[in-house]
Amino acid sequence: SVHEFTQLAELCDALAMHLSGWSTDGADPASSGTMSSLSARLSEHAGWWRDSIPESVLLEEIRHEASGSPRLSDVLANLDVNPTDRTAAVVPILDGLVAHLLGLAKRLSLIGDGPARRVVRLVLADLEDRPI
Repeated sequence: SVHEFTQLAELCDALAMHLSGWSTDGADPASSGTMSSLSARLSEHAGWWRDSIPESVLLEEIRHEASGSPRLSDVLANLDVNPTDRTAAVVPILDGLVAHLLGLAKRLSLIGDGPARRVVRLVLADLEDRPI
């Protein structure tokens, strides 16, 4: 759905930006490579979700309503941790994303939602292969 794909794109974008900042701030050199890898993956996922959102004037209001979910702020608040706790803070967020996507895959139609199902499979495979 437009609503869900918009929120997934925003979540992936926000996480990618946050983790990119962590990868270069020097506060936890041991996790820099991991955070950089995750940031690149999440940035790519955000693009895939955005590409799944139909571009129609008729859907503009739905896209606008879906944008800026307060849940996003709640998720990002979990990343307000000491540098040495960064990896531990990211894991449950990514695990929650995987759980959400598994549920989404069950809700999508086998016929009508083929492209979205493909994106879900790609993102899940990428998250299963993540460095943490």
